[in-house]
Amino acid sequence: MSLGLQALLIGLVAFFGYMHSYMGSTMWNRPIIVSTLTGLVLGDLETGIIVGAALELAFLGAVPIGASNPPDMTSGSIIGTAFVIASGAGVGEAVALAIPVATLVLLLDNLQMMFILTWAAHIADRYAKEGKARKVEWVCRIAGIGNKVLLSLLVAVSFYLGVNAVKDVLAFIPEWVTHGMDIAAGILPAIGFAMLARMILTKELAAFLLVGFLLAAYLGVSVFGVALFGLAVALVVYFFSGNRKQDAAMEVYDDDNEF
Repeated sequence: MSLGLQALLIGLVAFFGYMHSYMGSTMWNRPIIVSTLTGLVLGDLETGIIVGAALELAFLGAVPIGASNPPDMTSGSIIGTAFVIASGAGVGEAVALAIPVATLVLLLDNLQMMFILTWAAHIADRYAKEGKARKVEWVCRIAGIGNKVLLSLLVAVSFYLGVNAVKDVLAFIPEWVTHGMDIAAGILPAIGFAMLARMILTKELAAFLLVGFLLAAYLGVSVFGVALFGLAVALVVYFFSGNRKQDAAMEVYDDDNEF
């Protein structure tokens, strides 16, 4: 398979991953999916699956929280997997390359959203004032899909130029910029959690949040263990609260009207 055809297929894999949000966040942009497809395109499905599983752990917390956007794991996973397959390097090299690539693409994506999508939003506002709902819908669709096409082309071109070229680009960026992006990528999820907590946290739920924090911080319980503990508490509260009794009473209620 020629390099040009591989780059085209890689671009289609990236487009498939980016379009997950168009279908209601199907989560097929996760590394375990796009890395496997990348391995399939490059003729090494097994390595694609292995790298995808490793990158899945690296991007486990890469989900949008509140107003924060996580690093672009679709591009990072594809480029990292392609590098491992092309060079025969270890999985650790894929992780080391995927994180900075994902952070850089996130920065570029944010820039295009600030200009291109904002410009499209102004056009949609103008059509909305004119009462042209159909045109508003088309502007949203074209702008949304166009955003994914641009990102997919970026991934395809990066693959075509070669991973070494990507490394050269990353090396060209000043260290203080990349360090700042790493810090921002770590801070933004915390800000998102804080914004989300402000919306949902009440005095009735504060005690449960404190219990979860104490379990993780002082007893060493994993996040999954805290989640299971929270599930158990939720079941106890449900079955031993008035809501359960009210539901049972509604189930017992029988309408005498047979017709």
